[in-house]
Amino acid sequence: MRCFSCNNFSLEAVCKSCIEDFLTPEMIKREVGNLEVISFFDYYLTVEFIKSKYTTSGYRVYKFLSQKYIAPFIETYVQGLDESKPLYLIGVDENVSRGYSNVAQMVHYGSLKSGATALHNVLKAQNRVQYAGESLEFRLNNPRNFIYSGPSDIDAILLDDTITTGTTIEEASRVLKEHNVNLHFALTLANAKEGMDY
Repeated sequence: MRCFSCNNFSLEAVCKSCIEDFLTPEMIKREVGNLEVISFFDYYLTVEFIKSKYTTSGYRVYKFLSQKYIAPFIETYVQGLDESKPLYLIGVDENVSRGYSNVAQMVHYGSLKSGATALHNVLKAQNRVQYAGESLEFRLNNPRNFIYSGPSDIDAILLDDTITTGTTIEEASRVLKEHNVNLHFALTLANAKEGMDY
């Protein structure tokens, strides 16, 4: 197997050298409305890994990122919670492209050892507009129009790959709140700034 980034031999999708060079978590926190959003990386430093979602090899990369960063974080967080109230993981629009969904991988691997329950494909965008490279004004004028089909009155963590302007997470959060979903926080792999083409 080869490292996705440097193409050197590696047993993992990303080799140890590239992990050290590009994938040291920064744990960036932002507020979107009343929701805290926690991101592992600065988008600028991890762009090739995040953009791998547009390729078939992105399946390996997102599996690796989900197992190495998402899963241990959620497992640690769940250990401090009351076990009598289950925690669910909800992905932002698990749309399948190129044979897989990068967000579905984050939800799946985040739930495996943590005790949190994966709710797959319950938050779907009716509007499939692409936000990459678009302005905040464009995003606000073209909402995703999410539909939620999961259970109500639950506690959950919202997962997405990247936060840029925060409009997607804010809209998703608003829809979930209408169904009495209590979001503890949102978790993303990367934090990008408005106007960044991703």
